Amino acid sequence: MNFPKIIPLWLFRTIGISMLAMSSLAALYFILTFSGPFEFFAELLTDESETYPVVLAALLTLLLLLMPCLAVALVLRPFSNVPSFKSQMTDMGPFTAKFKSNVDTSVYCELPSVLSRCLAFIIDRFLVIMFIAVPAAIFTAVMEQTGRTGAIFYILMVFMIGFVLIGAVYSYARDMFGGKSIARRLLKQKVVDISTGKPIGGWRSFKREIIIHFAPLILVELILISSNKDRRRMGDNWAKTIVVKDI
Repeated sequence: MNFPKIIPLWLFRTIGISMLAMSSLAALYFILTFSGPFEFFAELLTDESETYPVVLAALLTLLLLLMPCLAVALVLRPFSNVPSFKSQMTDMGPFTAKFKSNVDTSVYCELPSVLSRCLAFIIDRFLVIMFIAVPAAIFTAVMEQTGRTGAIFYILMVFMIGFVLIGAVYSYARDMFGGKSIARRLLKQKVVDISTGKPIGGWRSFKREIIIHFAPLILVELILISSNKDRRRMGDNWAKTIVVKDI
């Protein structure tokens, strides 16, 4: 039987993600307050020594709360444009559909591996943490010794603010110089315009990074890097960029 496809793919995914998030939050609430389904499973699994397996009770609670998500997905799926699993991994909805480029990326013969891309991400994030954490630790230690007064306190506060700004700028626009962050220079990568092949600047770097800084999207971006043959994620689609080997 052919059902009318009245639910767009992005809406189907939005409903699913929203229900998953609400179910997870509800499960966490029941676990922390020892109430609802968690209390029921905990009492059911309690043995003669008055102990119960917390992890198993929590898992059963989560599975119970996920059942409505599965039911809704099964009901809505025939009415939505849900492609194959492989297609879903390479096209994550309106973010990619709206900004996706039709440029032939086969001209970029050598692309960094998934491992290399992930390693660059980890190194750059580590540098951002160091930019902020080390000055913050020094500032805190000095503040405990001298208090919140004196010239040293204000000098260190200025330096602390400066390092925080450096960390923020590097985090969001680290590929502004020749399309290469510190990690990309170490791993022989660069970010270029997908049409011209020229290295990007600060604004394009900001555009491709702003999306990934929303925590839930990090996993989605990793899936796209892993599954797309051109290794492009949502940030690349929006900024019209591609990461290539710097030969």
